[in-house]
Amino acid sequence: MSGIKVSLIATERNEVGAIAEFIESALAQSMKPDEIVIADGDSDDGTRQIIQRYIDQGAPVTLLNVPGNRSVGRNAAIEAARNEIIAVGDIGCRFDHDWLKHITQPFRDNRETQTVAGFFLAEPKTHFEKVSTDLMLQANEKVDVKTWLPSSRSIAFTKTAWRKAGRYPEYAEFEARLARKCGGEDTLFDLALKDAGYEFADGLKAIVYWRPRPDLKSFYLQYYWYAVGDGMDLTGLADHAFFRRLSTKYALVAALTLVLGSWWEPLGLLPLAYLGAGLGRRSLAPWRRTSSRPDDLLLMMLLLLVYDISQIFGYWYGFYRRPANKTTRA
Repeated sequence: MSGIKVSLIATERNEVGAIAEFIESALAQSMKPDEIVIADGDSDDGTRQIIQRYIDQGAPVTLLNVPGNRSVGRNAAIEAARNEIIAVGDIGCRFDHDWLKHITQPFRDNRETQTVAGFFLAEPKTHFEKVSTDLMLQANEKVDVKTWLPSSRSIAFTKTAWRKAGRYPEYAEFEARLARKCGGEDTLFDLALKDAGYEFADGLKAIVYWRPRPDLKSFYLQYYWYAVGDGMDLTGLADHAFFRRLSTKYALVAALTLVLGSWWEPLGLLPLAYLGAGLGRRSLAPWRRTSSRPDDLLLMMLLLLVYDISQIFGYWYGFYRRPANKTTRA
């Protein structure tokens, strides 16, 4: 497949601040996409007008109006794409200059290739974003492509594989509002590809860069909605025992703090000291690897505390809102 043609697809809604960077990044690729298909979810902030300007200037961009969640938009964009090979990116991300070349190389190397896993890296712009990235993310050299489930920020596949896997799941089985927030549609699609008999080829050199959450509130919400998806157990991969152990641990700390503190106030600090020591131990390895500032260690401990709380509240909210027809594996 040396002379392959590739359609790059993405979906978005109200991305007026990010759409131009995405298109410019796609057009600047060392290997140009033959077309870019963007499914717009009925934007009303000027995003469509920016895309139209690129089209008017001759860029190979097709704009679709597709109200709905990400899966609906991706399926519509893939259906409209003219080429068999589909590369998927995400608005709000920046492509490495050679991303498209690397994500499609396995198709050129082996004509039997049907699916390729790319990778993504954080591109922090503030100190908070850097510390949260150092704490939460791993480098791609630690990823095993045999078990890696790629994000749809960086993935490629054929239309044949997409159809055989049943397309991106559009979440007909539960509230669209929750589906949009907790995400997980790309993981479900990855698993569907594997169930259909496909294995991901190694495209981990294909990097997209994304900006981490800029503050504590958005950091909390990001992991809260991930945990909602785990509580719903849409993929069947959720570690329910982990969430229940974590919930039990924090419930015991809270109870002991109240009980011991009612006897003698200083005693109530002991469970909190135990909790703080645990957060410190979990923070030490990433802190030693990336920083020598004491305040960074404290920030990592705070982030882990917020992360734990987001996991507890998100998981139980998702657990009690899971689809009625979904059997959760405890």
